[in-house]
Amino acid sequence: MKPEMFTGVAAEVASYREEEARIRTAYAHRDQSGKRGLYSWWQPDVLLSYYRIQAVTAACLRRAGWNELSHLRALDVGCGTGAWLRQLLAWGGRAENLHGVDLLADRIAAARRLAPDVDYRQADGWQLPYANASMDLVSAHTVFSSILNEHARAGVAAEMTRVLDPHGYILIFDFRISHPLNPDTIGIRRREIRRLFPGFRQYAQSLILAPPIARRLAPVAPWLAVVIEALCPLLRTHNVFLLQREEKTYQAR
Repeated sequence: MKPEMFTGVAAEVASYREEEARIRTAYAHRDQSGKRGLYSWWQPDVLLSYYRIQAVTAACLRRAGWNELSHLRALDVGCGTGAWLRQLLAWGGRAENLHGVDLLADRIAAARRLAPDVDYRQADGWQLPYANASMDLVSAHTVFSSILNEHARAGVAAEMTRVLDPHGYILIFDFRISHPLNPDTIGIRRREIRRLFPGFRQYAQSLILAPPIARRLAPVAPWLAVVIEALCPLLRTHNVFLLQREEKTYQAR
């Protein structure tokens, strides 16, 4: 390897490690602040958002042709405590085909307690511990919005692409707008997804009513929250993306 190439790789790795340390610090601050309570499972607005996420992601799986999930090989990058993989289990996925990675040891420990037969590993998204083309579905939920460094986001996307089967799909759920009071996240728009995953066809749908509105409406009039979300796209805070390689992309490999 030429010296300048080695220097470039070393600088890239250093930037990844710097971003990893920032993410760890941001999550530690959030946990200590008590804000995790805003997302407790019993909160009416959280229950409503779970329903919307389940409905839209289920529609994405059907759009991809997966009506039956027992043979689906799936990897969730930034899996947290494993909620998405447990959802796939509930929908008929098999534990031996499901895999999750996360930076944070406490999240992985919790995920293993809740679904001990699923393959959970503490790892970063820049070096996924899986073989090339080994997954039918690779997902990331509110991962890219937590990575402020655009080169680091591209590194995670490249790894997700590497482990994806040529005929597989990528599923991304993330913030579509930046929060002015949260400097630790950034909105992920369609243009950014196109940059991160060149050569992929993109299907996108916005969802989730803005939390300040949903928190007021969900306890007393959940139906009204659903109606407002359906009629007012500008008040939706997240996007779901379903990505598949364009045919010419994998034929050329």
